[in-house]
Amino acid sequence: MRARVSLSFLAVLLAAQGCASGLYHQVSFAGEATRTHDAEAKGQTVYVVPNDKMRDTILDARIRAKLEEFLLDQGYVISSPDKAQLYVLATFGTGKRLVASQASVFKAAEVTVVRDAQGNPVRRNFTPDRMQSLRVPTFENSIWLQVLSSDASHFRETGMVKNLWRGEAAMKGDTAALPSAVPYLLVPALKFFGKETRTVVTMDVKEKEIAWH
Repeated sequence: MRARVSLSFLAVLLAAQGCASGLYHQVSFAGEATRTHDAEAKGQTVYVVPNDKMRDTILDARIRAKLEEFLLDQGYVISSPDKAQLYVLATFGTGKRLVASQASVFKAAEVTVVRDAQGNPVRRNFTPDRMQSLRVPTFENSIWLQVLSSDASHFRETGMVKNLWRGEAAMKGDTAALPSAVPYLLVPALKFFGKETRTVVTMDVKEKEIAWH
């Protein structure tokens, strides 16, 4: 499958920022799809593929268990690899990404005219000089999680992977933080599973929302 936007390219452009507070992390996510899964979820058989390239087999097993739980809740039926209609695979790691950092930018004073329904000015709002905090892209080490779904029948017949959807979440961090970061990264992956985001989506994932505790 050739998607409109290469995910390898999206991976480079993906912005993410880990927050200093332990209450939430800022996670960015980008997804691309050839078709949505929503209408087909009920009764569709799926197999969550073990990732034999992952060194952390315990973390991989936890991710697969969470994916299976999510898919069952969405109406999918967990099946064997030789009978499944859909294969789902998760992979994760660390590496340089173009992530979002905060920068302070001076904003000059301005006057905004407020008008009524007829277009007549009714008042003026004055905003003084100020400093605004903006996100700017910088290359920093990041933690990422990628989830893919593919056509299982096509793979069994041809030996070739035909991806139906894939998405990647990322946040600032290094290898040591990977186990604690993955539950946060799973949140947007599950929220947007099967959906095209079109643009990079940034979410503040709170501790109470993470995939597991």
